[in-house]
Amino acid sequence: MTLTKKALSHRLNSMRVFTKNDQKVAILDRFGAEPFPYEWLDQDIAVQIRNFLDCGEFVKSAPSDYDFVSQLHVNYDDDVVF
Repeated sequence: MTLTKKALSHRLNSMRVFTKNDQKVAILDRFGAEPFPYEWLDQDIAVQIRNFLDCGEFVKSAPSDYDFVSQLHVNYDDDVVF
């Protein structure tokens, strides 16, 4: 899925956000073409637009072979009090 000016305008209206023209250009540059050999999903576009508007940059997702479990640091020796 690619993003057109009309689709971006509709999406931004539905998100109820205000954007500057340079932000719209950056978003269209990013999502105006498919990242061969992959394709953008509607959810990818929505989340990345929100991230871009919140922090000013597109947030990279973790690679599909990233091992999240090995990155967890849990210390079971500490007493947990509720």
